[in-house]
Amino acid sequence: MVSAEIQSWTDKTITAVSGTLVLSQESSRDVARHALKKLFALTNNELDASLKIIQEINDFSVRRRLLEVFRQSFVEASEDFTSPLFFQSGDFSNARFAEDFDQDLLRLWRHSGSDRKRLNNIIKNYPNAARIRILKRLTSREFEKKRRIRYAVNRAFSQSAQTSSGFTTLILLIIFLAFLIIMFD
Repeated sequence: MVSAEIQSWTDKTITAVSGTLVLSQESSRDVARHALKKLFALTNNELDASLKIIQEINDFSVRRRLLEVFRQSFVEASEDFTSPLFFQSGDFSNARFAEDFDQDLLRLWRHSGSDRKRLNNIIKNYPNAARIRILKRLTSREFEKKRRIRYAVNRAFSQSAQTSSGFTTLILLIIFLAFLIIMFD
């Protein structure tokens, strides 16, 4: 049954990807990503088994397109945290892109427990360009500054909320009582 499903996947993938290659490279990449996600489901996210099946495809253009998006698709299918921004091309001079990228990078940094070795283990399967860009951005001054500011602000709010809540309640109670006395006097 599994062999028949894989053969069916191969036939459908060759037809779909070669058909979309006529339209555009971007559409063929999208179809290849979708096909690879199905393949990963068939092989239970086994990297070697998936690669072996792709290598058995005789059509060079289809095999090339599948291998082109293989790593990104594998990461998206197997990792519990990833962001599509890590794989997109973008310029950090664009404030919106930089802010969104930094937010996702900060989430990834927290997900790794703020540990560089764990972060490296998480991103080791990412495509080279994405992995290099993440590591460069992680060590950039802009990201370090944003990370320190967010940490300081969040830390200050959480400390003040815990230590002064009783004191704040007492002050508000005194003000309320004074207001009642003035109002009804």
